[in-house]
Amino acid sequence: MYDYVIVTHIPAFYKVNLYNELAKKLNILVIFIALNTSEKRSDDFTTLKNARFEYKVLFDGNFQNRDAFKNISKIKQILKEINYKKLLVSGWDLKEFWYLVFTHSKVRNCLALESTVLESNTKGLKRLVKSIFLNRISTVFASGKLHVELLEKLNYKGNIKITKGVGIINKPDFVYESKIYQKRFLFIGRLSKVKNLEFLINIFNDLKDYKLTIIGTGEDEKYLKSIANKNIVFLGTIENKDIKNEFKENDIFIFPSISEPWGLVVEEALYFGLPVIVSENCGASELIENSMNGYIFKPKDSIGIRDIVLNIDKMKYDVLAFNVKQLSIDNKDKLQVIVYE
Repeated sequence: MYDYVIVTHIPAFYKVNLYNELAKKLNILVIFIALNTSEKRSDDFTTLKNARFEYKVLFDGNFQNRDAFKNISKIKQILKEINYKKLLVSGWDLKEFWYLVFTHSKVRNCLALESTVLESNTKGLKRLVKSIFLNRISTVFASGKLHVELLEKLNYKGNIKITKGVGIINKPDFVYESKIYQKRFLFIGRLSKVKNLEFLINIFNDLKDYKLTIIGTGEDEKYLKSIANKNIVFLGTIENKDIKNEFKENDIFIFPSISEPWGLVVEEALYFGLPVIVSENCGASELIENSMNGYIFKPKDSIGIRDIVLNIDKMKYDVLAFNVKQLSIDNKDKLQVIVYE
């Protein structure tokens, strides 16, 4: 008897890490909708190499190319042959998820919610559709505060459990070394409009003594490179296994997204000892305490973010870095796992 059958999009590394931890205490079966995706930050973003739980993969290709109805047929066959207590789906955006919640009793249905109130439409027909889906859910595992706000807007009355995360980052061994502040800032993510990089580049274009390193690729890459001054460096894609070196070579992580359901890279930055300057529209901003381990800013406030950057000196940086070391990502992740038990 499985405690949970978990149905999720792809084997993203942070999901695999989470399921590995859950499997130490729970009997789980994970069904992945597809093996890979065309939208990822590196080739090793998806992997099952280290999976230590039972799983099935419905489509051996990119998520975007799957046939949802063939997947549903495969799901029916898998579930017909097993016994399980709870069903956990990872969103309301797929035909597969809708099929599942309407073919199971509400008391068994759980939702891992990674959407927030900021990017979700809560009016008109889209509100109605989300409400219909939620009416089939008994328990929601919400990533954080902005996710709970969405549930409140949709008038959800079921059980809500806050996970404070969407998965578990890779945690390679590393030796923390105190740094001398050298005005080196780092961004990691997709180069798209929602990441607000044109805004960030315009700020750093005027700060000639500051260096901004941008890691990632995306549809706006060519344009962003064309407007960036020489103090802004683009490194393209970096494999997950090599990403710790980039954190070590920089002083502060900066994440200006207009909208970001969580932002796992914020956790990665904190794990590797970097203070974080983050948009208030990022779910993981709740891990940041202003002037303690970083700063939270409004994503269109150019004066505010400029002042934050300019007001960090060597003494202030030492305080920020010290406070980052006091935050245990390991402890946060232990609590994330306990929520599912």
